[in-house]
Amino acid sequence: MPSAILAGGLKSVIGVIVVFLVLVTIHEFGHFIVAKKSGVLVPRFAIGFGPAIFRFGKGETEYSIRLFPLGGYVQLAGEIPQDTYFKKGEGLSVVLDDHGEVHFVGDPKDLPDGIKGTLHSIDSSRAFTIALDTEDGFHQWRMSRRTFLVSGKDRIPLAPPDRQMGQKPLWIRMLIVLAGPLMNVVLTVLLFSVIAGYVGVPASPPQVASVEASSPAQRAGLHPGDVITAVDGQAVHSWMQLVVQIQNHPKDKLSFVVDRGAQHVNLTVIPRLRQDGTGFIGVSPASTHSIGPSISGGVSQTVYYSQMIYNSLGTLFTHRSAFVKDVAGPVKIVAVIGQQAQLGLLNLMNLTAILSLNLAIFNLLPIPALDGSRFLFMIVEFLRGRPIDPRKEYLVHAVGFALLILLTVFRTYLDVTQLKLF
Repeated sequence: MPSAILAGGLKSVIGVIVVFLVLVTIHEFGHFIVAKKSGVLVPRFAIGFGPAIFRFGKGETEYSIRLFPLGGYVQLAGEIPQDTYFKKGEGLSVVLDDHGEVHFVGDPKDLPDGIKGTLHSIDSSRAFTIALDTEDGFHQWRMSRRTFLVSGKDRIPLAPPDRQMGQKPLWIRMLIVLAGPLMNVVLTVLLFSVIAGYVGVPASPPQVASVEASSPAQRAGLHPGDVITAVDGQAVHSWMQLVVQIQNHPKDKLSFVVDRGAQHVNLTVIPRLRQDGTGFIGVSPASTHSIGPSISGGVSQTVYYSQMIYNSLGTLFTHRSAFVKDVAGPVKIVAVIGQQAQLGLLNLMNLTAILSLNLAIFNLLPIPALDGSRFLFMIVEFLRGRPIDPRKEYLVHAVGFALLILLTVFRTYLDVTQLKLF
């Protein structure tokens, strides 16, 4: 018994880790790949926040997994003006490359062998130059395309103007911002499609796989293999259409047109009344596992859950207790993921798809620090014909991020009290 409990707990922990890694990685990868393809320098790709527990560098980017798995981030060069890294009059040291261009810049303590002076000016968005007042007088250099700001053990790339996020056309920046949520939607469709392909998708037009004994369908003369093409003169193209027709007409006589081999058969079926007030006739659908219907089923599931999520968001503004009772925070989500992981892979995949869709929709809300807020700033830029001061936008996102952290802490407290973990 203890070993079974231990195995179940281990399966839950692995499930939680995998789900969070998949959701966050696929979201950040969307931003990352579109930014890279657009020529934007991406210095960091991080999963989680806080201290790095694992990191490695490849090409221009440092990849890391951080201690707190509550999200992730992709650092885009020039999203915040690079001039903000420097303060006029501060002491700096620069190291030149073989072409006489600045390769390293930083505190004299970090670059003791460089040319030392005080910062006179820096232009990182146009001319890409830096000027120092040194003992030998005023000197100005062009920065190389691979210039690094050295701060302790960190080397932060300084991107030339053509590789900065802020210098890219507005439509490219919009695409980079939307790419994260879009990748989560793609993941949702993919997972739902895989599940549909494994379980099977009802054939279209609807075909009967089995008929319950003594059911309205059996009394009407329906047989396994029958293809239902019309009900009460209306063509039926999907199993869901058939179900809706039957559920909405309990105890009513319905005229079915059935293809039975090469024959067209007309039958009259009277749905039985369920306790919930809907009708049923006692048939199950024939299913297909082919790729086309599976993808179509995955898209349909995604649309269905999207509508549910938007409806749930509406209740947050119309019902005062909705945030306390209905919204799930980190602890509750972890608990649910653990439960689904123990129930099997399909259950875990289904939950992952739903969480991925929630992440996409939540990120598109115009809340500071989220993708939706960044996109809103870009819409304002388009309408006014010029960008908002990046420093002001950064302040809004920083304050919004702090408030989100506070909200997450509060929601975690509610999770703990509701789940009665202690």
